[in-house]
Amino acid sequence: MRKIILLFTFTLFLVPLSAQSGEPTFERRGHGTFFEFGGAGFSYTFNYESRFGKSNRGFGARVGLGFSSLSDVSCFTIPIHINYLLGNEGSKHHLEIGAGYTYIDLREMDDYRINDELVYFEGTSFASFSLMYHRHPPLGGFLWKIGFTPLVGDFSDGRSFVPHFGLAFGYAF
Repeated sequence: MRKIILLFTFTLFLVPLSAQSGEPTFERRGHGTFFEFGGAGFSYTFNYESRFGKSNRGFGARVGLGFSSLSDVSCFTIPIHINYLLGNEGSKHHLEIGAGYTYIDLREMDDYRINDELVYFEGTSFASFSLMYHRHPPLGGFLWKIGFTPLVGDFSDGRSFVPHFGLAFGYAF
């Protein structure tokens, strides 16, 4: 009888200790800021994203701003996306599936004028999609993502689909 009581008492103390040894399961609402190369912003963009729920997964949205300049052409982009992060509760590994809109403003540097003359302007927009691996820690920290981000629209070379890829690094909070 004494052995059974001792075994029962030992078990009562062991169970709470083993429950405390795992990682915390608390999740913050998934906010993040990141730089994306390629992706929905076409060249590179600075982005902010947030989840709609009280978790680091599920539905969310992101918006970004990008600027690049190559030789005589400058490019300003604004990607806006709705996405869904699939993953287990408490996990930092997710599959991102998203769709959105990207606005591009292309300007030729030689056409800028100083004396209030008109500036050459070409604004266009296209649909952008995302299928990416997204590492977003539930308690905040370093985030990154990589994946396929195709663009769909009327492009100047006659194509309507451009396969594209993106890579992003940032901070989750």
